[in-house]
Amino acid sequence: MLIFCLYSALLLALGVLDARHSRGSSAFFVNSRSSGAWRTGFSLAASCIGGSATIGMAGLAWQVGAPAFWWLGSGACGLALLTLFIARKVRESEAYTMPEIVAAWISPQARTLSSLIIMPAWLAILAAQFTAMGKLAAALTGMPPEWALVVGAAVIVAYSCLGGQASVIRSDGPQCVLLLAGILAALFWLWGHNPAPLESLRLEIVNDDFTLEKFSYFMIIMGGSYLVCPMLFGRILSAKSGASALRGCWLAVFMLLGASAVIVALGVLCRNFVPAGTAPDDVLAAAMRLLPSWVGMCLMVALLSAVLSSADSCLVTASTVLCNDLLGRRDVKLCRLVTLLFGAGGLLLSAQGHGILDLLLMANDMYVCGVAVPVFAAMLMKRGAVHPRAALASMMMGGAGGLACAVSGQEMFGYAGMAFAVAAMLLGRFVRTAPRSSAGNMQIS
Repeated sequence: MLIFCLYSALLLALGVLDARHSRGSSAFFVNSRSSGAWRTGFSLAASCIGGSATIGMAGLAWQVGAPAFWWLGSGACGLALLTLFIARKVRESEAYTMPEIVAAWISPQARTLSSLIIMPAWLAILAAQFTAMGKLAAALTGMPPEWALVVGAAVIVAYSCLGGQASVIRSDGPQCVLLLAGILAALFWLWGHNPAPLESLRLEIVNDDFTLEKFSYFMIIMGGSYLVCPMLFGRILSAKSGASALRGCWLAVFMLLGASAVIVALGVLCRNFVPAGTAPDDVLAAAMRLLPSWVGMCLMVALLSAVLSSADSCLVTASTVLCNDLLGRRDVKLCRLVTLLFGAGGLLLSAQGHGILDLLLMANDMYVCGVAVPVFAAMLMKRGAVHPRAALASMMMGGAGGLACAVSGQEMFGYAGMAFAVAAMLLGRFVRTAPRSSAGNMQIS
C-alpha cells in the first residue's frame, strides 16, 4: 500500500508542477517542443515497453524461447524505419498531432479518417492498460479488484489531465529506469537460483512453437504499428529539433532491442521456477509470488512503471487527437475535459472484464493496414504528391483488409489489404486533379 501511495503521490505532484509552470496548448500538446535527445529517447522507449510487452513477452519466452524477442524486436525494426525515412519530416512539420501531418501530406479527409480509426484503437489499448493497472494495484494495496481498477485508472487520468504531454514525458524517464531496474533485479536473482534454462537456450529466429508465419505477422503487423504511430509522433514532435528527434529515436531503438533481450531472458529463466501448466500471461505473476519478497516487490514496481508509462501516453495521445483533429480546437481546458471523458470510457470498457484483447487486436489490425502502412507510403513521397481520392481509397482498402484479418484470423487478408493500400498510393502518385472547370473528375498524367 505504501509503495503504491508514494508512487501515485509523486506522479500527481509532477502533474501539478507541470500544470502550474507549463501553460498554453504547446505545453499540453507537445511539451513546448523542449525535449532533448535523451528525454525523447527515454520517453519513446517507456511508451513502447508497456504492460503487454513485459507480461506478454515474458510469457511468450517461457513458452517458445528466443523467438519471443520479436515481440519488441519487431517494434524496434519499425521504429528504425521511421527514424531512417520520416522522423525528420515529422519534427520539421511543426504539427501538434499525427493526423495533422496526414492532412498536410494527403488531405483533410484523410486526417478525419485516420482520427476516426485511432479513437477505437487507442480506447481498446487504454482499457487493456487499465486492466493490467487494476491487477497490479490490487496486488500492491490489497484492495478488491474492482476498487483497485478504479483507483489505478484515476491516478493515470488525474496526472495526465493536469500536465498533458509535459507530465507524461517528465515521468517517462524515471518510470523507464524503475522498469529496467526491477526486471534486472529479478533476472539476476533467477540466474543465481538456476541458470540452466538460459544456458541451454537455443538462439533461433523461428522454431516449431514460433513458426515463420508467426514471425511474419510480428514483423509486418506489430512492427508496422511503429511506422506511423500517433503516440510516437507525439514524442518526436515534442523534441527541440530534428537532430534531437533523430538521436532520441535511435536511442529508443537500441533500448527496445536491449529490453527485448532482457525480458526474454527473464521469461526463459522462469521455466524451472514457475510451475508447469501456468498460463503464459500469468508467468510473471506466478514468479512474483515465489520470489523473495524484496525481489518480487522490485518486479511488481517494474510492471507498474511499464503499465503507467504506456497508459498515460495512450490517454494523452487520444485526447489531443480528438481535440485537435476532430473538434478542431487546441483549448487546454477542453482537452482536459476530453481526457477525463476518454479515461472514463477506457475504465468502462476495462470493467467489462472480457473481449478487450480481441478488440485491441482488431483495432491494431485495422490501424496498421488502414493508416500506418498507407500513410508511411505517402510520406516517402513529396507532400501532396498523392491524389486525395486515391489516398482515401488506399486507407479504406487497407482498413477493410485489416478488419477481415481480425474477424477471420487469416493474416493473408491483412497482407492483401496492405498490398492494395500501397498499390493505390503509388497509383495516386500519377493521378492529378482535372482543371477547375471539371474538378470532379480525375485524370491520369
